[in-house]
Amino acid sequence: MAEKKNNAPAAKKKPTAADLKAAAAQLEEKETGVKKNTAILRVIAFVLWALAAVAMYLPQIGDTNWPFGAVRMLFMNATVECIVDLIVAGVLCVVAARLWVKANHIHPTKLHNPVLQFIWNQLGVLMAGVIFAPLAIILIQKNEKIDPKLKKIVAAVLAVVFLAAAAGSADYHPTTQDAVDQVLEQTEDFGIHSDSTVYVTKYGYKHHYYEDCQALKNSNTVQAVTLQEAVEGHHSDVCSFCATRAAKDAGVTESVEEALQPAA
Repeated sequence: MAEKKNNAPAAKKKPTAADLKAAAAQLEEKETGVKKNTAILRVIAFVLWALAAVAMYLPQIGDTNWPFGAVRMLFMNATVECIVDLIVAGVLCVVAARLWVKANHIHPTKLHNPVLQFIWNQLGVLMAGVIFAPLAIILIQKNEKIDPKLKKIVAAVLAVVFLAAAAGSADYHPTTQDAVDQVLEQTEDFGIHSDSTVYVTKYGYKHHYYEDCQALKNSNTVQAVTLQEAVEGHHSDVCSFCATRAAKDAGVTESVEEALQPAA
């Protein structure tokens, strides 16, 4: 095992908390034999994006005059309804994007092209742009059917809603399957599993492999959880003391902390 570590590349990318979270989820799948159905999350995300588009651009159907569709309301001078539809579309975009990100943090993209990786990971932001851009174009163009005052109000609301939707849709900690595979390989070397018992404190951000760790001596809030629960509960970092001790116990040349410590 030590020889394998010595032959590893000198410069190894440190895993992020997102890499660890996805690895823990996939470890759980492997050990339980139950695969998490992220396809459902992705389908729901697309349905919500479609509903966001409907909130923006619902056309008039027959003789109906539904108060829905921001663009229709804009041309009808229905200020409040237009603004409400914009906000509804923004909320739907954010919810859809968070579901997409959640799916990505369980089963990340296997794409190797950096551009395609970016598109896949930040699809929520791109979809928000696609949904809101046509209305922006309409507002820029000269159109006598739109009241100038209403146009300014809607433009301001559109800018705020789009920026909020884009910020809420972004994946600030994207991961890829290659990065997760690296973590899975390392956890296998150290004998770490998703259901391995680790110890966390209520306010700490690290997890500990040993209950008698010196860092836990003065804490009254120590809880025993699985590695999966620790990572999902924002205790992604590995305790330095436990890492050194675990490396010694495992008899490997690279410490657990060096292998699994999330990147800053």
